[in-house]
Amino acid sequence: MDWTFLIFANLAIVAAFLMVVAKDPIFAALALLVVLISLAVQYIHLHAPLIAIFQITIYAGAILVLISYVIMLLSPSDTYKTPIKNRFFRGLGGVLGFVSIAILGLTAKGASDVIVHIRDHEFGSPEQIGQMLFSRYILHFEVVSVLLLVALIGAIYLAKKRL
Repeated sequence: MDWTFLIFANLAIVAAFLMVVAKDPIFAALALLVVLISLAVQYIHLHAPLIAIFQITIYAGAILVLISYVIMLLSPSDTYKTPIKNRFFRGLGGVLGFVSIAILGLTAKGASDVIVHIRDHEFGSPEQIGQMLFSRYILHFEVVSVLLLVALIGAIYLAKKRL
């Protein structure tokens, strides 16, 4: 096991836990940023640099800015800071979380025999993804581009209608 994998995997787990238990939504969004960047490092570790770039630019960049904007626009006061007062539900949540992690650990332990080793380190590179998009998946690529064009035209139509 590589030490960078262990460091960033544990960082992602801790940040995800902090994201769930954060009382302030802004702190939860910042913890989400740490999780997304840690996952991007994992993608780099798996020799998929293009997916890592997408992870950082789309999710850590655009989506997180959108989430932060909505949180600040709504300006939550004390509505999000309602603690769980019943000890039963806290205990139940802890037990269910522990059982879920145990099941996931046992499943992952048995899945090590199924992992396929990829010999080519070019897997996930921008060149290889471009080759696949414009050869094997050209129809899918064109359908998505037409759908995005229709969505853009619809957004412009709705925006002009409101003005």
